Amino acid sequence: MSDRNSTPIAVVVAMEAELRHFADRLEPIAEERRGPWRDRRVRHAASGTELVLLCCGIGMTNAAAGTEHLCAAYAPRAVLNFGCAGAHRRDLLPGDVVVGEATVHHGAFHILATGETYFPETAYSVTGETVASTVRPCDPALVELATSAAVGWTPDAWPAALGWPAEVAHRPGKVETGVVASADIWTQFHERIDALHARHRSLCEDMEAAAAHQVCDRHGVPFLTLKDISNNEFHAVSDIEGDIEVLPASEIGRRAADLLLRLLDRLPV
Repeated sequence: MSDRNSTPIAVVVAMEAELRHFADRLEPIAEERRGPWRDRRVRHAASGTELVLLCCGIGMTNAAAGTEHLCAAYAPRAVLNFGCAGAHRRDLLPGDVVVGEATVHHGAFHILATGETYFPETAYSVTGETVASTVRPCDPALVELATSAAVGWTPDAWPAALGWPAEVAHRPGKVETGVVASADIWTQFHERIDALHARHRSLCEDMEAAAAHQVCDRHGVPFLTLKDISNNEFHAVSDIEGDIEVLPASEIGRRAADLLLRLLDRLPV
């Protein structure tokens, strides 16, 4: 992470329900409207770190637009993303937390003439123009800081009444480090989830992290994503029509926010 300590750390999150678990525990400084964006300046008391918080909205376009705004307006020394995600492994359950060591845009693939899908995971050229890699490592220093912050910490158990799988013994959360997959796709088909995990080694999927990450890479800004698992389609297929009650506002993003605060506690004053 850069030593540009005169600039804030930016935090971009998809939903207000997620962001409030973080924002409500920081000291407010100022708030400003810039076009469609509500920028909230806050301070982390223990480290004195100033942050600018942004709820970008759900989806890859919103995440990219919001992150571009943060990078252009504030030249942040790092961009942090957190929120909820769907599991890509059967053992990752609601309440577990994933430290993103990398992101992958799993919706950036080709459908070949054979009907097969081809994922170009490295950059390639089309008529002299470079198409960016779909796989991006997160900032190693931030990943190390997050994994260190997770040592000795156990995420709160997900409430059993809020969708915990009946066939699995209730337990506290756990923390794992791995790949976060992103696309404007909610994957429920088990074979497809298994294929994504096999191809990308992904632990979970969301709809924002990879887009925000790509913008940060273009600006040379360190990026990290932290995700907490809200649903596992292997155990309970989510009802995604209408109001998605599988995402309880009291829980989504809360454990990832907890870990992010522990990370900030470890920043030098």
